[in-house]
Amino acid sequence: MRLDLTPLANFHGELITPYDPAYEGARVLFNTRVRTRPALIARCTSAEDVGAAIRYAREQKLPLAVRGGGHHAAGLSLVEGGVVVDVGGMGQIEFDAAARTVKVGPGVGWREIDRVTYAGYSETGEDGLEYGLAGPGGECPTVSNAGYSLGGGYGPLGRTYGLGCDHLVEVELVNADGERLTVNEHEHADLFWALRGAGGAGFGVVTSLTYRLNPLPKTVVGGMIAWPFERARDVFAAYRDLYKDRADDRLALCLLLTTEPYPDGEPVVGLYGMYVGPPAEAEAAFAPVRALGEPLFSSIGETGYLDMMTVMGEEIVYGLQSKWLGGYFREDGFDEDAFDVLVEGFRRAPSGFSMVRFDLLAGGAIARVPADATAFVHRGALHYVSVIAQWPGDEETDANVAWIDDFHEALRPHLTGEVYQNYADRDLRDWPAAYYGANYPRLQAVKAAYDPQDVFHHPQSIRLSTVDSGHDS
Repeated sequence: MRLDLTPLANFHGELITPYDPAYEGARVLFNTRVRTRPALIARCTSAEDVGAAIRYAREQKLPLAVRGGGHHAAGLSLVEGGVVVDVGGMGQIEFDAAARTVKVGPGVGWREIDRVTYAGYSETGEDGLEYGLAGPGGECPTVSNAGYSLGGGYGPLGRTYGLGCDHLVEVELVNADGERLTVNEHEHADLFWALRGAGGAGFGVVTSLTYRLNPLPKTVVGGMIAWPFERARDVFAAYRDLYKDRADDRLALCLLLTTEPYPDGEPVVGLYGMYVGPPAEAEAAFAPVRALGEPLFSSIGETGYLDMMTVMGEEIVYGLQSKWLGGYFREDGFDEDAFDVLVEGFRRAPSGFSMVRFDLLAGGAIARVPADATAFVHRGALHYVSVIAQWPGDEETDANVAWIDDFHEALRPHLTGEVYQNYADRDLRDWPAAYYGANYPRLQAVKAAYDPQDVFHHPQSIRLSTVDSGHDS
């Protein structure tokens, strides 16, 4: 049955239903395994549109979801038979060079921001080098800055400057009544605490975010270096030891098991990232990596931050089905036994599109923030491992799902049980403890204060502790 859209007569964006030719394309997510069919996708252009869509969903008694870049690992940015508040088109950028901040819409990607604040701006540092200003983004160009930061936000600048959520200085949000709130350390401070790490967990719809920016040299040293897969254990050991008790927090390298050429080549083990500092100081930092010997290939050299991040993003394949599983390594868990599990597990991958990736945590600025200072609780672990199964066709689903489930089960003894909330696992049983740990009760109190009717409900939104919301999932 067609929805009556008359109450949305003053909506300025685009309203898409299953009866519209654009519907199939509008509901596709980055993970094409998700086949959810909403009743309405409301592509918003403003906070007023967002408020109207929220009120409409409530009046029609329809479930509601929020979509930005469409990269939610478990597909929770869509809702079956409900209303999707799509903020992916809200792309404003307001750069304040003097204040070293940028205010952006929730649909903006990090490369768009970098082009304005890093490539388009220049200042001279005390060392005489030319600098731009950079936000804390990751490499995928189509991930929205909002989803990325509200759930944490790991990237090459994290160890030096902190997570995406640590850079937030103000957020504008539309609440369950369709009202606009300005949220910062002084206004709605409890909500500001919650949004920094649990911003997608059911408090409202964020319509703008203001970030502090970091000075970053116009020329940095970075790229990717890889070795034959037979060297994997040696590279694992060097990577583990590289960050133990490391005082210099400017070397940002992630570890990757992939194929070269991707996806039809042979397995390789590689490190990619950059030195977040003057190029003249980079070689000493890279010395332990160089000591591994002759690589299969290396692109590490002088480059620009935007250029390096753009090249990384160009390697991302779209239109695949996927499943992500992972976790934080125990302090002593990234050991020789874990190396064996990683090597043998990846060797059995049924799809050349699949990979294993280590997000760099490794102390530094991330660990210097107390675990209860924001909702983001995962501050102490050195490494996060993601096993990423990706495949193109439905006929390959069973084999790939079985592979990743078995692989992750073999890794489980080496992990803490905590899971990064931006890599959500829909089948995770105790997700409140895994995502939020000791911060969960405080998040429940914030939920009760700002969404007591549980309007922003999805399978892994914060549960009300004192009010029966009537939801079972």
